[in-house]
Amino acid sequence: MDQFIEELASAGVHEKVFSIVQRLPGENIFDAPTGFGALAERMLALGKKVTAGDIDTDKFKLDPDRERLTLLRLDLTDPNLQIGSNDYDIAICVEGVEHLENQWILARNLFRLLKPGGFLILTTPNILNFRSRVRFFLEGRYEFFKRPLVKGKSPAHDLDTYHIAPVSYFELQFILESSGFAIKELHTNKYSSRNIISMLLRPLYKLIYSYKDSRDKRRGRGEYAELYKLILSDEIYYGETLIIVAQKQ
Repeated sequence: MDQFIEELASAGVHEKVFSIVQRLPGENIFDAPTGFGALAERMLALGKKVTAGDIDTDKFKLDPDRERLTLLRLDLTDPNLQIGSNDYDIAICVEGVEHLENQWILARNLFRLLKPGGFLILTTPNILNFRSRVRFFLEGRYEFFKRPLVKGKSPAHDLDTYHIAPVSYFELQFILESSGFAIKELHTNKYSSRNIISMLLRPLYKLIYSYKDSRDKRRGRGEYAELYKLILSDEIYYGETLIIVAQKQ
């Protein structure tokens, strides 16, 4: 790699995404929002062909004329996004969904640009982990969404770049599957809040979800046992960042 480029993601996220890309088929990569280009640089080092996109390409630190690299200024939530369909083997969206106003349009755009059978790697702060649940109970705010945004009062940096759209695994699963994806894998960058309190309360959550599942079955509201089990997996209960691998069906 030519230079050190700052990663605009929590520690370990880029490393995990990089390891996933290494074992997925295909060489044509779409990376947006690309930020400073840290992940795009890693993909190029793998020999991939990379299209890097961002709404603010002025902060991109790689040479845009570099071989096998295309840099695009784009809005991922533009319903008329001018980018080819069925072109990419892998789409990467690292720490983007929580900054955007419309996650549904994002998912549809990512679905459209992927080849049939192509893979999406999407990451976002995990608002369902134990620490985030405790913060919401005490403060009414999720972890990674700690400061409320107030027009005219919040710092300009927060208003321009702060997380505006917390989305849980529940909502992400519904959005992605409704857009034509099938979720294949779930990972995290690191585990946190593994302490005596979280371990003691985990069986209580299991009882709550077990009751909800039995009640839903009695009332004919559907089968949610697998989803409730997943919500209590280590990746969601303790994971700091959700890293989802989905495939275009």
